[in-house]
Amino acid sequence: MRLQVVSLIAATALSSIALAYHVPQVAPRPLRETQDAAAVEAHREAVARFPKSSVAPVIDPGWIRQIQELAAKNSNREVQPVEVFKVVFKKDGGLAHLEVVIPTSATRTPNQAGQSHGICSADFDFKKGGKLRLKDETKVEGPDDQEIFAVAQLPLVNRELEPLRRLQKAFSNIGLKYTLEADAMVAPDGKSWAWQVASSEEQMPNIIYAMFYYPVLGELHSTPIENAKVRQKVGEAVKAAGLRLTWVKSMEDR
Repeated sequence: MRLQVVSLIAATALSSIALAYHVPQVAPRPLRETQDAAAVEAHREAVARFPKSSVAPVIDPGWIRQIQELAAKNSNREVQPVEVFKVVFKKDGGLAHLEVVIPTSATRTPNQAGQSHGICSADFDFKKGGKLRLKDETKVEGPDDQEIFAVAQLPLVNRELEPLRRLQKAFSNIGLKYTLEADAMVAPDGKSWAWQVASSEEQMPNIIYAMFYYPVLGELHSTPIENAKVRQKVGEAVKAAGLRLTWVKSMEDR
């Protein structure tokens, strides 16, 4: 029994170290190498085609301005890129959680274990008082991550969350008891950004493992869902949200 306890502690320690020193297998690239002007313009054109919403934006525009001011105050990086942007919805489509991480150093850190880099950040948790919390420059373990989009593009990104809010509402209306999490990522073609969408950790075990949302296409790509009833309901929810669903064999085909 004592041996089992020791082994568990060792495994936990190794897991903590692995998480603290995450090093991407392929060195992340700066924003100027992962954004194409034409691709970004396609995002703007797609947003212009979205139906006008009668409700407030997912993220308060005042918060967007505060995050931009935070970056202007702390970031010395070219175009002030965002390297983490995560949103979790409530079942009614409201905002439950927001996390934004902005690198602050002028140059990128080497993509090696044992590195640390400067960031400033913003976060919001509905369960913790419902206020936007801003944190000036601090150090975090690990090298720089991907630069997803520029802080100046946050209003556009905020508009892109509207179809995902509609999807969350459709999930609830159709009986899928999941709260959705949306994480911004560099698009597979490396020319703009896309969204990874999944059920939040609170809804584990996940039946819906992951979907990818491409706002320019108005499409969600998903691997097949084994549960036939859930698969049908997901299809109905996507349609109700005004999006299209494409099934792919694996996430490598996304």
